[in-house]
Amino acid sequence: MALPFFSRITSLAEDPIEKKPLYHFLPGSHVFSVGFAGCNMRCPFCQNWRISQEIPSSLEALDPQGLIAMALKSGLPSIAYTYSEPTVHFEFVAAAMSAARAVGLKNVLVTNGTLESGPARELLNLTDAVNVDLKTWSSETYKKVLGGRRETVLSFIEEAFPRCHIEVTTLIVPEISDSMDDMTDLSGFLAGISPDIPLHISAYHPAWKHDAPPTSISHIEKLATVARKKLRFVYLGNIQWFTADTVCPQCLSKIVSRRGYAINLGGLKISGSSVNCATCGYALPIILSKV
Repeated sequence: MALPFFSRITSLAEDPIEKKPLYHFLPGSHVFSVGFAGCNMRCPFCQNWRISQEIPSSLEALDPQGLIAMALKSGLPSIAYTYSEPTVHFEFVAAAMSAARAVGLKNVLVTNGTLESGPARELLNLTDAVNVDLKTWSSETYKKVLGGRRETVLSFIEEAFPRCHIEVTTLIVPEISDSMDDMTDLSGFLAGISPDIPLHISAYHPAWKHDAPPTSISHIEKLATVARKKLRFVYLGNIQWFTADTVCPQCLSKIVSRRGYAINLGGLKISGSSVNCATCGYALPIILSKV
């Protein structure tokens, strides 16, 4: 059976790893990024709808081995499968991930997590770091508005945690994912797996079919306050001029400073395979390229 759009690529780029967003995996590095076409959800506020909800007129053909050869030539430590939904192209991504592993490249997956447990485990076993979009806590909204199943995404997150580094992103969309009660439940679910899972609370801007005004920054800050009651690392994203520093949960020292994509790791103490707060010695769940 022929796979539609197998080996068809929408974009290739070199991105800061923080753009995925991943803040605790190879911070300060760049990642070779590859984008695809299509998606298995229909979020009306999709930020990348031109490649997820429409098929571009021209797509570059590149087989998995050719892609990994380009990624290796870039000299970057990792490759990200991103931009649109990579799991729609499961066979291609799995083949590319296997080829990447064979030459020492780290695999980064950016996904909505709508993948059943069997194939999810297969892909996650090849993944070094994943960012999962947990779009809302409401299972009804997932089904009726977004075209997905919340339970599938939650299962994906549970499958990911023991297999690779994981961070989660929630886009704060008015009347879809901006409920304080839902944020309490969402952060509680993640904390039940591990309070060290970083949560990125990102600002929404009108896109595609959704024209509600952007969620206020003050409301996003309140949601972050709610999430921080259960999670140790909560970041605000997609907000101009806001910093996204990492603070030690124990002594509250600034351990990683971020200004845009300029990263300062001066607050870390690195010894062998351990990464600790330079001030108090707290063990930090941060993966560095030197480790």
